[in-house]
Amino acid sequence: MFTNSNRGRTYNFTTKIEKTFDNGLYTNIAYSYLDSKDVNSIEAEITGDAFAFNPVVGNANNDVLAYSKYEDKHRIIGVASKKFNFFGEKSPTTFTTFFEYAKGGRFNYTYGGDINNDGSSVNDLLYVPTASELNSMQFTGTGQAAAFESYIQQDEYLNGRRGQYVERYGALAPWRGRWDLKVLQDFNFNVANGKENTIQISLDVLNVENLINSDLGVVQQPRNEQPLGVSVDANTQVPTYTFDDTLTNTFAFDSSLMSRWQAQIGLRYIF
Repeated sequence: MFTNSNRGRTYNFTTKIEKTFDNGLYTNIAYSYLDSKDVNSIEAEITGDAFAFNPVVGNANNDVLAYSKYEDKHRIIGVASKKFNFFGEKSPTTFTTFFEYAKGGRFNYTYGGDINNDGSSVNDLLYVPTASELNSMQFTGTGQAAAFESYIQQDEYLNGRRGQYVERYGALAPWRGRWDLKVLQDFNFNVANGKENTIQISLDVLNVENLINSDLGVVQQPRNEQPLGVSVDANTQVPTYTFDDTLTNTFAFDSSLMSRWQAQIGLRYIF
């Protein structure tokens, strides 16, 4: 069921400092804080997806206000640029760098199964049991309860929600950071009509930190947003849980291009 809702709000604060120094160095740094809440963050094209993938406790038709999926809570960006005349004034070399540090990447934990029988196995927000509640839960294998307890304790967000359901997109991924570098080499010359033309060679290195050290410039993502599997007995309505005891850490390094350095070379003729 789709209806309009008047619930939802966004608070955003941004500040920026910039300066050009006497030696030609240009710098700026900016900070942005964002706090946003909505009733549905799903990028769905059809009603069924908006229902099935919207994490909830209870009825997915209720317009419950919670954190928006699309939020970087903190974001710091900066730019520095300077031109040098290593090869004379006719052939300037420009170095520019851009950096970003941000904490965001909102996510939430749901059961790996349809615990409330609403037809979706991906939209039921996880209840974080206390230690005593965990002891009374039924698991499919020996040692899974103890492993789940260890997992909760090492997860700062889950450990802070004991005895409660998690919030929709209430958890945040760790800080991420990257530096990009751009080098422009110009060769200016006059043509027959006296007009100045330029041949420009460019080098772009994205995530240059990762080029220098493979441990830097990497992004951490949650390993499993459905850490606890569940099945419910149709007759007794008693749930049985499954936890992978090899899941010991919340986050793992992303292996996509987000965590890798890239480089490209360009050639331009400006006339």
